[in-house]
Amino acid sequence: MAGNENSGGFRPSAPQNNPANVNPLGGNGQSGQANPNYTGFAYGENMALENQAGSATMAKASTPAPSQPAPAQSMSSVMGGLMPLDAESQDSLPISDGVDIGRGRGSEALPPALNSDTRITENIDLMKRYLPDLIDAARLPGAPDSYKRLVNYVKSRLI
Repeated sequence: MAGNENSGGFRPSAPQNNPANVNPLGGNGQSGQANPNYTGFAYGENMALENQAGSATMAKASTPAPSQPAPAQSMSSVMGGLMPLDAESQDSLPISDGVDIGRGRGSEALPPALNSDTRITENIDLMKRYLPDLIDAARLPGAPDSYKRLVNYVKSRLI
């Protein structure tokens, strides 16, 4: 079996054979010069463009200074004072602290700038107005159990 007809051999369309291929580090691309084979211009303009491209000097890509390898450090010195994700919490406050449900202090523990909701009755009226629609949506086939629990919770708090 001869293999794939596109494997091996010279392919003019391969990226390494494209003189206008862009160098990702900036600079001059693979060939060092732009494509001098201009075509498609009016009679006599191709030669002028080729002459102009040939006389232009290409900027040399700057060579970055070699970086020194970092000295070996222990993981604890790199982490500094950061606590690993699986460590026990050193905070005595529960995660629900500052929320009006669950363990911990309620919203009175929050700074005044964060605790400025003066529209509680307006929000409750809106929830009561949309509750029948929420209940209807919870009765649809395929409604997730988490949504049904949410609707039951809202209903128990409002009624």
